[in-house]
Amino acid sequence: MEKFELDKSVIQILSMPNINNFTATEIRTAYIAIKNDADLDPSISRRFVYDELLKLIRRGWLVRNTTKKKGLSRYSKTELFDYVALKTMLELTSHEETFESSTLSYPQMLTKRLNQYNSSLLEGLGAIKEYVALKDICPERLNDLKGRYMATQENNYILKGKIAALNELIQSTEEN
Repeated sequence: MEKFELDKSVIQILSMPNINNFTATEIRTAYIAIKNDADLDPSISRRFVYDELLKLIRRGWLVRNTTKKKGLSRYSKTELFDYVALKTMLELTSHEETFESSTLSYPQMLTKRLNQYNSSLLEGLGAIKEYVALKDICPERLNDLKGRYMATQENNYILKGKIAALNELIQSTEEN
């Protein structure tokens, strides 16, 4: 499965439950408004947003419907659309921004990141356990639950990699 990262602003827009049946241009307009950057080129922003939407289509979270008359494409969220995974991604990008602007020492910053990633991993593990329990209770929802399970599992693997890297850096810092 492809690496799955989305832009923070796109996550903010799409994680709103009332955003559905939209065009790439509508998301681009919201993206430009959130970024609040006068130098953003609308054409480049539209392509960027389109690429972000394609990631979600490949994952099965969005479906594109194109009208036959005008060829206008609209995007709709599917049952696989996972608000929990988007929230986790948003939290991870927020943590990374917090780390960058921090005035902590290097070892303190590493420990802080490690603690936050461990916390996010525990949330993901709890979600996975719940998906497994729900699969047994509601076997007719297997496809939906499987998609959510796989997305959460992938996020957990990313977190495990970050945790391993931080543990290694912390250990080498302590040795020096």
